[in-house]
Amino acid sequence: MQQTILMIEDNLNILRLNRNLLTEVGYRVPEAETLEDGRALIAQENPDLIVLDILLPDGNGLDFLEELRRTNDVPVLLLTALKEDEDVVAGLMRGGDDYLPKPYNHGVFLARVAALLRRSRTGAAAEPPLRIGALELRFIARRAYLDNQDLLLEPKEFTLLETLVKNRGKYLTAEELYEKVWDMKAFGNVRTVHNCIYKMRQKLADYPEVVIKSKRSGGYQIVIDSK
Repeated sequence: MQQTILMIEDNLNILRLNRNLLTEVGYRVPEAETLEDGRALIAQENPDLIVLDILLPDGNGLDFLEELRRTNDVPVLLLTALKEDEDVVAGLMRGGDDYLPKPYNHGVFLARVAALLRRSRTGAAAEPPLRIGALELRFIARRAYLDNQDLLLEPKEFTLLETLVKNRGKYLTAEELYEKVWDMKAFGNVRTVHNCIYKMRQKLADYPEVVIKSKRSGGYQIVIDSK
């Protein structure tokens, strides 16, 4: 089945180049030069992937992305002339799945597209979103939401939260969490787990319905108000 990739880009040269690259390898490529047109095409085309520029004539692509993530898990590849580390972090933290600064290698662009689509297909087939009370985990996008607000978790934070949620009702030791989340033997080095838990608690501070509890020598447990 032919997959659809929505391009939202106001630079016509880049738009045409990427359209040609993508159509030559078999993708459908609807195009939008503004965020307004992009919104309409998302509803109309239900794309498998969005390639999104950040600096657009009618708004900021990151604001658009944050809006999109409230209702849609479609993978998003960000293309932008912004190259500073803080711009990359902002793009990924606000819901982007990958980031490619301009100018970029055409082969790398196609490889990133293929990787995102492959990850999306695998995730979609394996695991739908999980909702418990006000908490929602979206496994394709690797995002966590509370009261429809993105918690802006880093990748390991999401995996740690996912592990706690799937083991709710019991305590997991720091060693167990390290081995499950970091996929390595702990060998007593669990400071990384404690630091990650600390950061997650800060992000959960405004949401009393989700609490990470701990007990001496007993590890961590998540408690979720499911009402």
